[in-house]
Order: sequence, then C-alpha cells, then structure tokens
Amino acid sequence: MKRDRIVFQLLVILIFSAGSLRANAEGFSKSVQKKIDKAVEASFPHQNLLLDDLKVVKLDFFRYQGISNVRLSLLKKQEDVEGYACFASSKGKNDFFDYMVLFNKKLEIQKVVVLIYRSSYGGEIMSKNWLKQFIGKGRGEEMEFGTDIDGISGATISAPAITKGVKAMSLLLSELKANGSL
Repeated sequence: MKRDRIVFQLLVILIFSAGSLRANAEGFSKSVQKKIDKAVEASFPHQNLLLDDLKVVKLDFFRYQGISNVRLSLLKKQEDVEGYACFASSKGKNDFFDYMVLFNKKLEIQKVVVLIYRSSYGGEIMSKNWLKQFIGKGRGEEMEFGTDIDGISGATISAPAITKGVKAMSLLLSELKANGSL
C-alpha cells in the first residue's frame, strides 16, 4: 500500500514537471528557462512545443554583424514545425546581453525577449512595450533603428544593438529557408 502511494506521487510529480518544461530549452538557467517557456506559451498558446536545436553547417555568421553566440531551434509539436526560436547575444555599452526572437512558420516575428541583461545602463530595452515594435516584421524588412524602430531614452547603445541583432537573425532565417536548411 505504501509502495503504491509512492508510485502515485512519483507519477504526479513527473506529469507536473513535464508540463512545466514545455519548451525544453536545455543549457539555460531555471530563471531563463521560465522566461523562454512563458514567451513560447504566449506566442504559441496551447501547443506544448519542444525546442529542437538546428545544426547549421557552413554558415557565414560574419555576414550577420552585431550578433554572437547564435543558437537556432525549431519549435516543434511532435514532428511538425510550428516556428523558430533564435537566441543570440549583442553588445550594449559595456556588456553583452542575451535575447531570444520567436518566429512563426512564415518567418514573422512573434516576440522578442531579453533573457539576460548584464549592464547597469540601457536596460530600458527590456520594456515589453518597446519590444512590441518588432512583432509582425520579417525577412529583415522595416527594421531600421530610428526609422522603423523608435529609440528609447536611456538605451542609446543597447537599442540600436538589439535592433541590428533582431534584423540579422531575421535575415539569417530567411537565408536558411531560401537555401533549404529549414
């Protein structure tokens, strides 16, 4: 009887932990994982997507200036690709910051989230209202800082840096799709 109770408790724990790790992004801290899960769930509600890292071979990342530590993942529901998650770092005034851009199947931006901001200056780019400017844009179009993307007070270096990075990731995904790598 006690053994049955323990087995039942373990099953309950497994069921709840599986639901809380929807995006399944490995290699991130728990706090960053929570941000990723929340953003994926908000952009792709009720789909229980998994992140499947994309192995990119022979890609000239130097063509995409302003981004480093690039990681691309497919957002999959079983075997169907529902979108893409792109992770990168860009340099603010003093330090690098890490962010994620979620794209739908049409390569339109669904959400931009700053995952880790290390500097004491420029953190204004983490504002959800400011980041909403990127939603719906794709293929690097209409992403010029100061023209299509408004600046934000207090982030004179970080704001153009993330804009350049988001545009670079958008162009990168477009290139991968055009050459059949997605």
